[in-house]
Amino acid sequence: MKQIIKIFTLCILTIVAFSCSESDLIIDDVYDNVDNSGAFIRTLNAPSTGPHNVSGGALPNSIDMTLEIQEGNGSSQPNFKEVRVYMSPFNDQDQEFPTLDANGNEIGETLLDILLPAQFEPSEVNGLPSTDVSIPTQQVVEILEGAQFTFPTFIYVRLELEMNDGRIFTVGSVGPNVENGNFYSTPFFYNIIFLNV
Repeated sequence: MKQIIKIFTLCILTIVAFSCSESDLIIDDVYDNVDNSGAFIRTLNAPSTGPHNVSGGALPNSIDMTLEIQEGNGSSQPNFKEVRVYMSPFNDQDQEFPTLDANGNEIGETLLDILLPAQFEPSEVNGLPSTDVSIPTQQVVEILEGAQFTFPTFIYVRLELEMNDGRIFTVGSVGPNVENGNFYSTPFFYNIIFLNV
């Protein structure tokens, strides 16, 4: 009986010793070396891409969205400096023909708003920092004073997330599976149809 107990104990020690050894599988190397210090802006409620105008009525007269910050390490505590909201007006939906001013000069990208961490609160969805953003279309017209709006004009809204360490995440910072995915929904941009009426 003692011999069986010795053999059984030896087998268990051997199994434990081999199961505790370092794995040389590729997946273990990937998980050990993956950089999870990035972040992205998730869209909880996207702005309507349909026509917006200034006068309201049947059409919305503000660009509204709900944004959430997802950090790669899973932290629910904000570790970012700010979120910047930019806009650029275009005469086409593919952003090939910029809107011009009265002198024929292209109107470039304009800073609309800066969102600070204090403006973000835990979302009801998963407790991550989130905030509501509302951009009145009247503000768009005032900022783009002198713009020669076509009918329609396309307002390209771009988001930029700056971390406390100076890294910036924006369009092109994430892969297509994250940018266009059903779960993540993190395009960093919106293309809004605008009618200046």
